[in-house]
Order: sequence, then structure tokens, then C-alpha cells
Amino acid sequence: MTRAPRLHWISILLGLLVLMGVVSFHAYTAIRPEPVRHSRDVLELPERTLALAFHGGPHPKWTPRALDRLRDSGVQATFFVTGVQVTRNPEVVRRIVAEGHQIGIDGFRAEGDWADSLNLAFAQAALADVLGVHARLVGAPVEVDSGDRTHQDIGALVQMSLREGKGVVRLHDDGSIGGDIARRLAKEPGYRFIPVPGGGTAEVTGPQRFAASVTTWSQRNGGLVLTLLGTAIGIAALLGLLRTLMQLGLAHTDRRLRREGEQEPPPWIAPPVSVVIPAYNEALNIAATVRSIAANNHLADVEVIVVDDGSTDGTADRVEELDLPGVTVLRQDNQGKPAALNAGIRQAKHDVLVLLDGDTIFEPDTIGQLVQPFADTDVGAVAGNAKVGNRQGLLGRWQHLEYCAGSNLDRQILHALRCIPTVPGAVGAFRKAALTDVGGVSDHTLAEDTDLTMAVTRAGWRVAYRPQARAWTEAPVTVRGLFRQRYRWSYGTFQAMWKNRGALVENGPMGRYGLIYLLAFHLLLPLLAPVMDMYVLYGFLVADAPLAAIVWTVFLLIQTASAGYALRLDGESLKPLWAFPLQQLVYRQLMYAVVIQSLVTALHGTQLRWMSVRRTGRLADAPGGTVHVT
Repeated sequence: MTRAPRLHWISILLGLLVLMGVVSFHAYTAIRPEPVRHSRDVLELPERTLALAFHGGPHPKWTPRALDRLRDSGVQATFFVTGVQVTRNPEVVRRIVAEGHQIGIDGFRAEGDWADSLNLAFAQAALADVLGVHARLVGAPVEVDSGDRTHQDIGALVQMSLREGKGVVRLHDDGSIGGDIARRLAKEPGYRFIPVPGGGTAEVTGPQRFAASVTTWSQRNGGLVLTLLGTAIGIAALLGLLRTLMQLGLAHTDRRLRREGEQEPPPWIAPPVSVVIPAYNEALNIAATVRSIAANNHLADVEVIVVDDGSTDGTADRVEELDLPGVTVLRQDNQGKPAALNAGIRQAKHDVLVLLDGDTIFEPDTIGQLVQPFADTDVGAVAGNAKVGNRQGLLGRWQHLEYCAGSNLDRQILHALRCIPTVPGAVGAFRKAALTDVGGVSDHTLAEDTDLTMAVTRAGWRVAYRPQARAWTEAPVTVRGLFRQRYRWSYGTFQAMWKNRGALVENGPMGRYGLIYLLAFHLLLPLLAPVMDMYVLYGFLVADAPLAAIVWTVFLLIQTASAGYALRLDGESLKPLWAFPLQQLVYRQLMYAVVIQSLVTALHGTQLRWMSVRRTGRLADAPGGTVHVT
């Protein structure tokens, strides 16, 4: 038992923070520009001395033209740039400095917003990334406006610029005729032209340069990131819609076909059964589990084999104290669940094997229901209907909804496609011949039930689902316990998918449907769905896009309706459905983290060991194998 590596959480959180920062910064730079403000500071210059101040650039077309005019006239000027334009036109900025002109800052997104400290910091960051410096001159002082925004007569504009006889002349650098005015001014006799006083630059430090690179990268690539996010959201929405349609279609079809079969049911079969229960430190639940098996109403012989896998809490002693007929206890050193299952399978004397966990309660008819699909000689395994027994409380209700609207509904869909990838460890049955074909239960993954089921399917056997075979299991009662359990399940499922990837090139249902279904809805969708949630927050809080919240709400309503349909299909009350929207806001995020954590664990190359969940024994008082829940 090991603790989940913190490095993985750091990777996840850092990635989400960077992503949110990039799109938020992009929104700040591109979506909501602030009103323009101008400084009115006045500098005292000698008579017939002019300082030419270009604003609003650099522009990729007009700034080089202005630089050409200044070079031809031998005049030095000051270019008050905006941070956004610096990032967009770095080569032009470098040319300004290379030709001896002075750089100042006049804002980040537009002229005049330098007075805001955040805008100023971003503008300085843009300069630091391109030039490795910060500008000392911030917010251009203006005494004389050339008028080049509103007039086109060069002669008149020159006279307007000279009317004071001295001062800072404001010229624009974003498509106007500022360069031509500067060239004409330079020809006026008796005038001296200087940069705006008080300028210069200061070298930045290494950390400042790194921070500048990050912010400018965000500006340059924020649009691309948003495009990628939009694509990811579109894929997630399509996958969610497709899964809902499959649930409404295939699950309904599977249920209809089953009902039609019940009108003319095949003869009831009652083969002798060996029940194998692997148990490690299950003292709180094992007695109730064994009693529920012993109380079955199956018409043939049922032997029970409890394999104590090195328990330290007296699990085997609890079973022996029951002194029930037909119950055998095997003790072995702790070797893991697959080894315990294989030990029980070797000991079993019957050809039909029922496998269940030591925290599971069977109803009296569960064994009889579970073995009925074996009437078809092509069936090698049967998945039962696992239900949450301790569904009291919000966490219990959420897991109950997940089992019904997720796992069990998935099995109905995949049963229709004949590619069930998992016979749950809580309630499943196998032909001994099928287990022999695949070499028993493998210990190569942490999801031995998924690995075994995939192997049985690939060996040519069919896996069936019997929803009438109900079993009640104890779900984790703490968030930590839930995360540990689902983390192991998710990681083990990915291991099993990778191990059985060869099915993709085989002409079988596991490759055609099963692995693709898991890849789409158990890996890709959980990875993309958080992006949708994040984008909703981005659109609602940052980008002034309330439509995002409306789309998300519609999607939630569709999912809620699908969950209600799943509850009805499973014969459950719709009362817990009130907790479903809250589940999507809280519980679902935890499940996303589980999938992401599992994937990051695999990418980091970390070997994950088995993580057990603390039991509470809340199923131990279930009378007669029937769990009463509220």
C-alpha cells in the first residue's frame, strides 16, 4: 500500500493553472480594452527645440516607413509603444532601437492605459521579452498635437506642430502620416530635434525575462489555445451526446429483447456451483457475505471456498466460527487477490464458478439468476448487477447514482454490442473451461476483473449481463477511501486496455467495440470534460459569455434525464435523482481527477501497488442476505 505520488497532483494543478492563466490573459489582452487616457505632463524645452514622440506602434507597415523618413532626415525620435504591438511586431521594435531611437511605453493594449499598474507591468514584460530591458520613460508628455488624426494636409499639419515653437510633438504610428510630417519638420530651418528627455532603459534580471516570456507567449498563443479548447469542448460534447444516445438506444433495445425473451423463457437451469471468495482483512463483512451465500435458494449443490490471503484481523477465524456446511476455508500467505482467486479455482470441484468479494451480500436468488445465461454454451462469463448497499448520505447516494447511471448502464450497452469488458469482482460467474483457456486470473494489472474478462472475450467466449442477479457491496464512506479505490480501478483499467491492445487488430467484438468504448468514454471523455467546465468558468467570469453557462446547464439537464432513465431501467426509485446535479458539480470533478491522476501516473512511469479501502461493516446486519436501504 503506497501513497499516491504528490508529483502527479503537482503536474495536474500546474497544467490547469497555466491553461487558465493563458486563456484569461488572452481575454484580458483581446476582449475588453479599457478607455484611452493621456498624460498632460509638460516638459520645458528650449526655444525652437522639438521632441518627436510617436504613439500607438509599432505597426508592421507604417513604423518602418516612419523609420525610413527619420533616417533620411537624420532625426532621432522617441517611440512610445504599446505592449500588444511589441509582442506582435518584435522585429520592428528591434529596428527602432538599432537605429538609435528611444523607446518608451504608452500602455499595453491601447494608448494611454499606462497609468494602470497591471497594464504597465504587462507592457514592460513585452519589452523585456523582445529587448531584455524595461523602459524608464512611461506615458508620453504631450505639448503639441500634430493633428494627424483628423487632417491630411501636410503643410497645415507642419504649421500646427510649430505653433508653440518648442515642446513635444505628438505623432501617430498606426497608419497615419506621422512619418511624412516628421520629414517635413526636419527641413524647417533653425529647429533642433531631440528625443524626449528622461528616457533610457534598464536591463532586466533572469527571472524577469522568464516571466516576460511566459506572458508574451500567452498573448501570442492565447487564440490558438482557445481554438484547441473549443475543439476539445466540441469533442467532449459530441462524446457526451453520443453516449447518451447509446444509453437511450442500446440499453433500451437490450432491455426490450430481454423482456421478449422472458415471454418465452428458456428452461431454468441449475448447475452445481463453486463460490470462491478471496478475502484480505474482511473480518467486518465476511460473516454476512458467507451467510448470504449459504442462504441461497439455488436448486443444485453450492460449495463455498473462502481464501484468506494472509489476513491479520482474524478473517478466517470469523468464517470458521460460523460452522456452516459446505464452507471451506483456505489459508495462505499474502500473495494478492489474483493468487487467492486462482487458489480457490484450483480447489473448486464444479464447472461453474461464482466469484465475489468479501464485502458483498448476495440476495437468495442471486446465484440462480447469475448462472442462467450459461444455458448458452457460447457464454463463458456472466456479469451480475452490483449495487451500493450503504447508500445513505450524500457520498453514498452519489456512488449509487454512479453505479446505476454509469457502470450498470454501460454493461447494458456493451451487452448489446457483445463486448462487456468487465465482470465485476463483486458479482460474476465463469465457466471453468473459459478460465482454463486464458490461464486463470492474471496478476499483471490492478484490475484483474477487467483483464480476465477481456481475455475471456478474446478467447472466443461470450460475456453476458444478468441484471436480475443483484449483489450489494460496501462502497467507500470517505472521500480519501473513494479516491484510492477509483484510482486503482482506473489505473488498472488502463493497464488492462494496454495489455489487450492487440484486440484492435483482431476480428472480434472487444477490438471493434469494447476497447474503443473504453477509450472514448472512460479515458477521452473524462480528460476533456474538465476542459468544458473550465471553459464555462472562463466564459462566464472572464470573457463575458453567459451563453457558456446556458449550454452547460442544458448539457446537465440531458445528463440528469439520462440518469433518471438508468434508474428506471434498473428498477430503482427516482428519489436520489435530486443529488445528481450536485454530483456533477463536485463528485464528477473527483472522478476526473482520478482519471487524470491515473494517466499521469502511467506517463511518469510509476508502478502503483494495490490500495485497500477501510471497511466499516455496515452490511453486516443485512438480514437473510437482503440489504435494507433508505
